[in-house]
Amino acid sequence: MFRNYVVIAFRNLWKHKLFSFINIVGLASGIMVCLLALIDIKGAFDYGNFHPNADRTYRILTDVTSNDNQTAAFATTPLPLADGLKREYGFVEKTTRVIREYAEFTVDQKKLGDYYCAVDPGFFTILGYKLATGQPATEPHTAVLTPQTAEKFFGLSNPIGKVIHTKEFGSITITGVFKELPTRSHLRFGLVISMPTLLTENRKQLQTDWKQYTNGYTYVLLKKGATVAQLEKVLPTIAARATKDIRFKSEKGYTFRAQSMTRLSPSREDLEMGTWEQTWGKLATEMAVGLLTLLLAVFNYVNLTLARSLSRAREVGIRKVSGAVRWQLMGQFMSESVVLSLFALGVAYLLLMLIEPMPFVQQWLIGGVKLNTKLWAVFVGFSVLTGLLAGFVPARVLSGFRPAQVLRSQTGLKVFKGITLRKSLIVAQFAIALIAMIALVSMARQQHYMATADYGFRSERILNIPLNNVPYQRLANELNRIPGVERVSATSELFGSHGGDLRRVRRQKSGGDSVVAFTTAIDPHFIDNMDLTLLAGQNLPEMAADTIGEGSLGRFVLVNEEAVKAFRMGNPREVVGQSLWLNDSTEVQIAGVIKDFRFTTFNWPIKPLILKYQPKRFRYANVRIAEGTTDATLAGVQRVWKSLNPREPFAGEWYSDFLYKRHSHEDDVNFMGLLTALAFSIACLGLLGMVTYTTETRVKEVGIRKVMGAEVRQIIWLLSWDFVKLLLIAGAIAIPLGYLAGMAFLINFAYHVSIGFETLGGCIGLLLGLGGLTIGFRTYRAALSNPADSLRSE
Repeated sequence: MFRNYVVIAFRNLWKHKLFSFINIVGLASGIMVCLLALIDIKGAFDYGNFHPNADRTYRILTDVTSNDNQTAAFATTPLPLADGLKREYGFVEKTTRVIREYAEFTVDQKKLGDYYCAVDPGFFTILGYKLATGQPATEPHTAVLTPQTAEKFFGLSNPIGKVIHTKEFGSITITGVFKELPTRSHLRFGLVISMPTLLTENRKQLQTDWKQYTNGYTYVLLKKGATVAQLEKVLPTIAARATKDIRFKSEKGYTFRAQSMTRLSPSREDLEMGTWEQTWGKLATEMAVGLLTLLLAVFNYVNLTLARSLSRAREVGIRKVSGAVRWQLMGQFMSESVVLSLFALGVAYLLLMLIEPMPFVQQWLIGGVKLNTKLWAVFVGFSVLTGLLAGFVPARVLSGFRPAQVLRSQTGLKVFKGITLRKSLIVAQFAIALIAMIALVSMARQQHYMATADYGFRSERILNIPLNNVPYQRLANELNRIPGVERVSATSELFGSHGGDLRRVRRQKSGGDSVVAFTTAIDPHFIDNMDLTLLAGQNLPEMAADTIGEGSLGRFVLVNEEAVKAFRMGNPREVVGQSLWLNDSTEVQIAGVIKDFRFTTFNWPIKPLILKYQPKRFRYANVRIAEGTTDATLAGVQRVWKSLNPREPFAGEWYSDFLYKRHSHEDDVNFMGLLTALAFSIACLGLLGMVTYTTETRVKEVGIRKVMGAEVRQIIWLLSWDFVKLLLIAGAIAIPLGYLAGMAFLINFAYHVSIGFETLGGCIGLLLGLGGLTIGFRTYRAALSNPADSLRSE
């Protein structure tokens, strides 16, 4: 019997090729998005499965209670906790700490930035990071590299025994290289350095400081036979003892709890200072998007199957008269749906291979996840389930027809007040697709706005050159000799990005309220070079910066208007000459006040900013090039760079290009555009099938009307109007919901675009355009048909 079901299913699919094509392509698009989500879900559960003894390894979390009784969970802990657990409790076998930070490393006179983890010796055994070559980094000033960092730092040569340099820790010797990880890890880093390397003077106090709970992560390996209940029992006692004499400013205190490594990913809660594990919310969102796309395709299948209900109803009537029972008829229809869904799975896999190279897909969805037999079994099972669910409603409806109903043609299925289910599904399809498009357009417009907006400083014809260990003043002297270079300045941070270093600033050395401000190092030429406006006071003093130390110029700073407001200093003129204290140790004098400009991302409103002369922090040279001389001047700049640093490739970048790349997020927008295009494609394919079927059932009506003198345009309007009404209804439903969806994204930005006619009108126009083309294509062909052909059988 099952074999007969399959044979008949193939015959029906082949007989109705257009409808089969529409259903297969639609289901394949939805299944492809679901496959991406399933792959990422598998990857989330695979996180860290290379850790040995994961069942008795725990990460300690810190639950912090604020003064207003709000509790926040931190993935980090105070650094002394690990030693205390190992020293005082016999059920603890080993502990290790991990401190994750970013630093610049000098390798063969090249400055390369990367994230590093400072770790205890137990890191290599507790967490199971294996080495391909060399030895673990356990001695002071030693490090182990990942394969990617080893290649970035040293190319294809053997890195073991070679030395890298950092400003804070000095020289570090490479002792080993990690193996490639079999799966993704919740810790991501370019290299691991030994914890004793961090024992510099300014870091020693952190090793015994119980007040700072955000510095590092603590992992505990319990002895065999020990239980997590033993660990959980002592953690509150440790926290109470450690915080007994501590006076917090904004917290009441904290306590600890254990998180099993087997439950690290997917994360069941959002942790402050969290690592890279997946969260249930992200996975649920991905799966919801996939199921929503698949739902649109299922709508198509239900729609087109019910549209052909009259011809299938006659089949049902004949088979029932022959003795078939309802469950047999349902089995037949659902087997057709399953066969079609399995075809769609094959097409979905081909689509998956097509989009796999997309950066967004590689980074977030299928990076590092391998397809295996178990995953394929899940895919096939999911596809079969999709086919069964998609076919259930049509099978239930069609198998319920009675022969008497068929003869009276009473096969129309009503939802309410004469609106058919088929029309409702078309409206739902286009409404969902339009909501997604409005949200996407709002996102894309915001990204473009941030990438091209006026930040308040000059970005056109400004060339940013990373210094990479080249003395700034020497480079500036050479560049100023090039015809076409108008001015050269230096900065520690490119504005329009992260904003610079955060420091706590006070008006008095001790006491009084402090303000967190961004601090950026600049030279005296920066203000004029970037067209910043000085509202009061004067620029940093014009001195021969190359002949003096930081001390002369470094005692003067410039502040922005927001800093004046934050310190409640009055108007900008009253501020000039007043003093500020940076980190309670450095007194500076305000030389001038500059007009506010956007130096961070658009997520935040303008923050307090302090500009200070600090040559040791300079990382970029800003070269202003005269209009009309771009190509010739750029060639000269490259020659100068080559002469000063022949080993390092020229990495200059136009400021406008930097802002565009930083904020456009093209990969994200392209991927969201792909999903929206799939939704519209599925909806349009479904509409095409419905219009095709409707025009075929009205072909004799069209013939009669043409014989009676109806014009082509009148027939097109007659056939199209019912479907145009559905598009208008979908638009009316989608506009308010799409507006809310777009605003839910835009509200995260302090400065954002509005959702007006240009967004809503454009999306509605595209909806009507695509829908109109789909409808017009089929109705125009039907209107041009020869009446003699359609009326020949009458």
